[in-house]
Amino acid sequence: MTRKIVDYEFDELILSTLARQLQDGDRVFTGVASPVQMLATLLAKATHAPNLIYFTILGAINPDPNPRPFSTGDPHLFDCCENAITFPEIFDLANNGRMDVAFLGGVQIDQFGSLNMSIIGKDYNQPKVRLPGGAGGPLMIRTFRRIVSWRPNHSPRNLVEKVPFITSPGWIPAAKGIRNGGPDVIVTDLCVFKLSRENNRIRLESLHRGITLEQVKQQTGFAFEVPNKIPETAPPSKKEINTLSVLIDPDGIRKSLLKPPQ
Repeated sequence: MTRKIVDYEFDELILSTLARQLQDGDRVFTGVASPVQMLATLLAKATHAPNLIYFTILGAINPDPNPRPFSTGDPHLFDCCENAITFPEIFDLANNGRMDVAFLGGVQIDQFGSLNMSIIGKDYNQPKVRLPGGAGGPLMIRTFRRIVSWRPNHSPRNLVEKVPFITSPGWIPAAKGIRNGGPDVIVTDLCVFKLSRENNRIRLESLHRGITLEQVKQQTGFAFEVPNKIPETAPPSKKEINTLSVLIDPDGIRKSLLKPPQ
């Protein structure tokens, strides 16, 4: 049977790729300043994961606001939500092993999956850039079953050999026994990385359409494992594209959030 080719846009690819990291029945959390992750979670719930339970940073459970807000801190996320809890209760659930996936990013991610949201520069007291900090990230990376990271603007400045400050620990000896490690999946605007549990190294999982291995190597500040045959990132299905445009994001918020690499 011949596979039907589906034409798609960059934003549809990224959102479907992130959505596919979520499974039916997962308890999923998205944090502040995460509209892309919010749309991806809503897409997963509307397509392949109807029993997914979505927790927002505000505490709204399974929200269905109309129209979709641009901010993940918008109070309209309580519109038509199924229930609501406090933010500390989300951490209580995680500490008891009842939270599955957190979308957790970093301004910098290194080869072991450690995340930096604290400083840029060698001197913590006099950094070149002071970042907002990890908030609940250090706890989430230790207590959630899986971590998924979205990293736009794939570059050697963001994907570094070693972060200058570890806000949330990855697959490093110092964190052994706390949790299995850092992000299980890192989706960027060029490719998909996964963490190998065999040797705690990042490996290339797939390349987005039109992106070459050489481009990814040039834009990554560390060496990574490369499979013998590199697949192209699976395109969004017609169902996912239609669901995005009709149900999840009819106003096209995603178009302003997700721009293809130049």
